[in-house]
Amino acid sequence: MRSLLLFFAVAFSVFLLSSCEPQGRKDAFFVDSLRADAEQLVKAQSLMGWNNWAFGMQSNQDSLYTTYAHLFTRENIALVRRVEDAERDSVQKKRLRYFRRYLTTEYLSKENAKLNDRISNLEASLVVQCQGKDIPYRQVSTLLSNEKNQTRREALYLALDPALDSLNQLYLQVEQQNLRLARDLGYGSYNDMAEALKGFSFSEFKQVAERVLAETEGTYTVLLGELTTNQLRIPPDRFFRYDIGPLFRNARFDKYFSASSMMPVLEKTYSGLGVNLATQNNLRIDAEVRETKNPRAVCYPVDVPSDVRLSIKPIGGVDDYAALFHEMGHGEHYANTRENAFEFRYLGESTVTETYAFLSEYLLSNQAWLRLHTRMPVRAEKEFLRFQAFHRLYYIRRYSAKFLYELELHDGVADPAGLYAQLQSTATGAHEIPSDRKRYLSDVDALFYSASYLRAWYLEAQLSAKLRREFGFNWFEHPGAGEYLRGLWGHGDRWDGNELARMIGNEAITPDALLDEVKLMLLFSAK
Repeated sequence: MRSLLLFFAVAFSVFLLSSCEPQGRKDAFFVDSLRADAEQLVKAQSLMGWNNWAFGMQSNQDSLYTTYAHLFTRENIALVRRVEDAERDSVQKKRLRYFRRYLTTEYLSKENAKLNDRISNLEASLVVQCQGKDIPYRQVSTLLSNEKNQTRREALYLALDPALDSLNQLYLQVEQQNLRLARDLGYGSYNDMAEALKGFSFSEFKQVAERVLAETEGTYTVLLGELTTNQLRIPPDRFFRYDIGPLFRNARFDKYFSASSMMPVLEKTYSGLGVNLATQNNLRIDAEVRETKNPRAVCYPVDVPSDVRLSIKPIGGVDDYAALFHEMGHGEHYANTRENAFEFRYLGESTVTETYAFLSEYLLSNQAWLRLHTRMPVRAEKEFLRFQAFHRLYYIRRYSAKFLYELELHDGVADPAGLYAQLQSTATGAHEIPSDRKRYLSDVDALFYSASYLRAWYLEAQLSAKLRREFGFNWFEHPGAGEYLRGLWGHGDRWDGNELARMIGNEAITPDALLDEVKLMLLFSAK
């Protein structure tokens, strides 16, 4: 009897202690349980994505979201914010900020899932009529890129108008819902929410975007005139948006980038940095050719850093090489991560990993790399470098215009379609036509991913300049450069873009190094 009384006394004491436990500690324990579930979800999503991409297995990401639906609620976001506000340790505070950003973005995705599914299903079912033919909506962009006749390109482009009218009704619902969700989460506006999640000043970056457009206008106009005249056989004043695809489908350089050489060139390039891909067991490269495999290169960090997977179906051509090298940059970043915290392995702001991906991809436009790894004659090399300079300018101008437009769109500008068409026309040099307005909602990146790409392009150029200063133009042949990069990769997703910029010797992310690199490419191409 005494033992039974003792048992109840102890149990009651435990109950009293647990009921008196500080609320902050209970909240912290609950956040840890949410983290554990989130990590399991991220791994399951990556594995399912990999199996679908590489082997054609059925994907059912919705089932995973259903299983983990308890994660993405406004209550959990508010809870993490409370714990974050109370946290005094700077590292733990950053982890909580990253985790709150993840929960918020996934909450938005969950709330928009039905609308996005309707958009995807409509895109898959839509058929456009052009010159007496029925063409699936999703095939039109490929046809535009490969169509050599400008009149037929115009007809294909205009044929999309009715389909875009239907899609825009759904896109508008997504836009309106996003504005409402931002307010529901306690932000003054969608732009305020995105700025807080991104962690940098949109007003300052707006000035950068405007500056880039102004400073690159002259050089871009000259290069555009050369390419439209020499490649498309049309004068610049007859260049329209539907001509952009063929302008970039520059197949005349593909012969220098064969499918059979793709993997050996990749392995040789990274061996120069002291990276032996054959013995890097935690980075799996699947280069097998299977009918069910998606041909595009992709990287899936299934379990960072022990299980990182890269899929490629070698086809050949410069675009295929660029995609492979880009994904290898992601792969090496995650495979070399030494961080333990979930947030610092998976949940960083995308600027950093995209920086490493572009650093790897842009080796293809390094003159020293071209001479070592291709048999491109000097004249072709100059033409290629000049084309790559144009490529860089086109994208930073186009995405600068996207960022400026998206700021105004989410702020309720009176005529978003007109502003979109005007900004894109000014940035790309494509003369505006009424159909351009139809793209004003389909060409929008969620939470300003356009800005993440721009910052990654700028930061990549700053990192590339650092490597050239320390190890020379052929830094990719220097094991010391590889050691330096592994040191950066080892920090995983802990740093944001601003912190990485400072780590490599810059006060901030700026476009200056990229603009200097374009000038250097043009100088090499003129010699």
